[in-house]
Amino acid sequence: GGSDDDAGKLFDAAVVRPLSKREVATLEGPDCRCRCRGDWSRIRVTYLGGDQGRDLCPELRQQVVDTTFAGWIVLGVVVDGDAAGSPGIRRNGMISNSILEPGCVVEGNTAIDQTHVCTAGSIYDCGSVVVKDSSFADEMEIALGAESGGGRNVKVHVESTMIDVCHMLGMGSQSTSSSKFHYQAYQPTQLEMNTICTDATVRHTPKICNVYVSSNASIDAATSVSNSILLPDSSINKSCTVDDAYLQWKAEITTNSSVSSTIVMECAAIGPNSFVSNTVLGPDSHLSTGECHCSLIGPNTNSHHQSLIISVLWPLGRGNVGYGSNLGSNHTGRLPDQEVGTGEGTFWGLGCVIKMPVNLCDAPYSIVAAGVQLPPQRLAMPFSLVLSGSEKDGSDGLNQIIPGWLLQSSPYTIARSEAKFAKRRKAKRHGFYTGWTIIRENTIEMCCNAREELIKAGNQEQLSGQASGQGAGEAIKPTIFKTDRSIPGLGQNYLTESGRKKGIQAYSTIIHLYCLRGLLLKAEAALEMCRKSFGNTVSSRELDHRLEGIISLYQNENGQLSAASNGSDGGALWPTLPWNEVDEKHHLWNFRRCILKKEMPDILKNIETNKMSPSEIVLHLLDRLLVIEKDFAKR
Repeated sequence: GGSDDDAGKLFDAAVVRPLSKREVATLEGPDCRCRCRGDWSRIRVTYLGGDQGRDLCPELRQQVVDTTFAGWIVLGVVVDGDAAGSPGIRRNGMISNSILEPGCVVEGNTAIDQTHVCTAGSIYDCGSVVVKDSSFADEMEIALGAESGGGRNVKVHVESTMIDVCHMLGMGSQSTSSSKFHYQAYQPTQLEMNTICTDATVRHTPKICNVYVSSNASIDAATSVSNSILLPDSSINKSCTVDDAYLQWKAEITTNSSVSSTIVMECAAIGPNSFVSNTVLGPDSHLSTGECHCSLIGPNTNSHHQSLIISVLWPLGRGNVGYGSNLGSNHTGRLPDQEVGTGEGTFWGLGCVIKMPVNLCDAPYSIVAAGVQLPPQRLAMPFSLVLSGSEKDGSDGLNQIIPGWLLQSSPYTIARSEAKFAKRRKAKRHGFYTGWTIIRENTIEMCCNAREELIKAGNQEQLSGQASGQGAGEAIKPTIFKTDRSIPGLGQNYLTESGRKKGIQAYSTIIHLYCLRGLLLKAEAALEMCRKSFGNTVSSRELDHRLEGIISLYQNENGQLSAASNGSDGGALWPTLPWNEVDEKHHLWNFRRCILKKEMPDILKNIETNKMSPSEIVLHLLDRLLVIEKDFAKR
């Protein structure tokens, strides 16, 4: 934490020299009882003080005891202070080819080889701490998606973000040139020694191989840790077996967990009793008491109970996995060559079974109810509820879907989730991209697309009824829409006519809310501009002029909304990721104004606007916003 000048002075003050004959005799004597397998001339002693000829025999008697050395060694000693019972090298079976800085603690270990222990770092009561593979570096390859026959291999480094991983997977339908972020090829660094940094702790672990433990990080009572990098304040503890793992700041692997080929991002945690392999675990996410393999788990995702997650690609996370859930059932009996694409905020209910392949990327914040068995399908109905079908509906074994159920029946959940995600965002280094809002441009596009399909289905059903010549006095048979053959995006589910109408209403309400909130912001800005120009006395003519500019709907705005997702990357259909969305204010208002033009007849139905001034039209629109906001607050 000091300046470069301080570091230079410290370096100049350090002494590195061979041991004197008197110091060798002291180490071999009855006070130290140390041995050297080989020549003591290969051992260097280092200390701070600048006195090359200082006799270190008193310090060696206190700090170096009952240890066998081999190969080359840099042996650090603290001088000008009482080191008894604190720093030192004591009771070690063998230490070879290592650097032990002054002030470190290396005590009670069986074998230490090719290890650098920094000042105030400690290795205590461990078995072997060695280096076995010279190719160990700060970059590794993780196989995501299908377990065989076409997996998605990505290379991650210890400070990778979800942006980096999604970019390598080609997610988000965004080319590098159009992205807000600049990507550079990462140059990995070979790690040829174990490194235990200042204030890092390694203790009570039988097997350690190829590790880098940063300041304030710890390995405590693990079973085995190999090929792993721990950034500051991260930890591996309590009988865990870890191989090929990167832990970012404040990440944790705990209590009887087995982890391999995994990156645990900032403030994320694995354990207790978890089995995780080939996984990217996003910031602020938690996996407990279950299994997760070949999966990409986005930010703020929780699986706190016994569950199974296989080949799940969930880049935006923010969801929950209930007890007993089986995500990624290999139901075909063939090779596990399929995967599950999961939308933002998906809630997997208790005991649900998801049979691959499934794509819910265009159904964000949907709920799969308890006990549902979800067959292979693509679902594109946001904020929906999927539940087991009812025989009275003639379900034919299909699940029932209620589009927009969360918007219609539990808008409180959306408000609560916004507050919850903001409160639980502890990962500061990922905060620049994880704070997106739920109701945003891409989400509204999905709702528009889903509503359009629901409206089309109703129109087609009406035309079909007229063509069949159904009489006015005949009993009307309830309409059931089955699978995506009847409504694109419905998946392998059925929808009742009542559910279709409720879905249209739910989507229309959230679309209106989104564009009218934008109108309110623009109207407030226009009023403020008038006040700056005319003082407290606002000219109605000037205000009308400014509001007319806001709500005027030019012909060139009559373009189609961009698709919520497309297949430009040649793979699965991925929505535009939040960090790739254009957040420029003018663009967002143009998007909202385009929607407002389409929605105006519905918002202002039964109101004659031809003779109204812009101020009156805006007041009617904002009255409607007030009604929607009050309704949402009530529900």
